[in-house]
Amino acid sequence: MIEIRRDEDQELCGWVVADGADAWRALTVFGADLARCPSAAEASRVVLDQGLASLAAHWLLTGPGFDGEQIVCIQSASPGSVTVALDYYSFPGVPTLTLSADDLGTGPWRLRRSDA
Repeated sequence: MIEIRRDEDQELCGWVVADGADAWRALTVFGADLARCPSAAEASRVVLDQGLASLAAHWLLTGPGFDGEQIVCIQSASPGSVTVALDYYSFPGVPTLTLSADDLGTGPWRLRRSDA
């Protein structure tokens, strides 16, 4: 995985990873897919353009204990994990769930942007 940082402040925006011989995946800070791209350069642009902004978007969560997709809001994200509010808005008292990068990468949990 190649980390992608903004030039002006070195903020981590996400990651780029090879996806087979002819494609690249643009990933969020916590490792969720943003897009599949034909080149590393294009995937890097997607991460810079959408990576941090995607953290403010609504996401759809699937996994154990949910019938279908649950809309969620990201409360915090890091390279190792993401904490989501299990509702359309992140108000005090809304139940949350913290998932590790492994939970999302190889486990039964999946997060995808609701606008994707």
